[in-house]
Amino acid sequence: MDLDSPDLKTAMLARIRADAPRKVWTPSDFVDLASRDAVDKALQRLTKAEILRRIDRGLYDQPGFNKLTQKPNPPDPRSVIDAVGRRDQTRMLVDGMTAANDLGLTDAVPAKIVVHTDARRRAIKLGNVTITFRPTAASKLFWAGRPAMRVVQALHWLRDLLVREGESDQVRRKLAKLFEDSTVGPSLKADLTAGMTALPTWMRVFLKPLVESDAGVHRQHVNDDRDPADHDRHRQRTADDADDQRHAAVARPKRKPLSPQKIQTAKRSAARAVKT
Repeated sequence: MDLDSPDLKTAMLARIRADAPRKVWTPSDFVDLASRDAVDKALQRLTKAEILRRIDRGLYDQPGFNKLTQKPNPPDPRSVIDAVGRRDQTRMLVDGMTAANDLGLTDAVPAKIVVHTDARRRAIKLGNVTITFRPTAASKLFWAGRPAMRVVQALHWLRDLLVREGESDQVRRKLAKLFEDSTVGPSLKADLTAGMTALPTWMRVFLKPLVESDAGVHRQHVNDDRDPADHDRHRQRTADDADDQRHAAVARPKRKPLSPQKIQTAKRSAARAVKT
């Protein structure tokens, strides 16, 4: 398409309006329609016409309007974070409170969102919420950008609450409903299954009954929540005990035979006992 082609703007707007209302877009989301330069120019014109809103460098959305406040709604932080990851081609790991709020596991609303990433980036302010990017070692970004990222981060943040029976059951029910969702459930369960060994033991114990689809496997995990290393040690102890029992049954110690002197002494003692 030409740089000034109205067809490019029409195609871009059609794509935007066909997706989620609060989705944040980057130029890379449209490079299949035209050259990068043409896309940049079209985004500038759509922003100038107030059809789109520029949030930050290379980040755009179609703002909604709040009838109560008579002001545009602030951009969606979750969509902004996802768009920054696409824009910069980098992994993003959201903090636990934000993840729990995104999944509806808590009513707590963070005023400051911390995103762990592998490079320095300046903060982005969205109304009353600020997104701060914190440089983090790559070894700690295992779940960054993965489908189950928010589930894992949320459970880390909720760990102290999970020891309470009522709270634990509530979180379990909400996650079970999420995993049953035909749209996101399969990818979440597949991702958690693939990365299960990277999770701490307590989280594996909590998630396995929810993730496993086979009923037999489900019962096994519910009834036996030990660490795999504990299973190995238990099996070894059981085998050792069985060996000891077999050895005791087959090789019982034999009595030492009496000497001739002791036999004669015993006979004389028995004879005296008969005479008396």
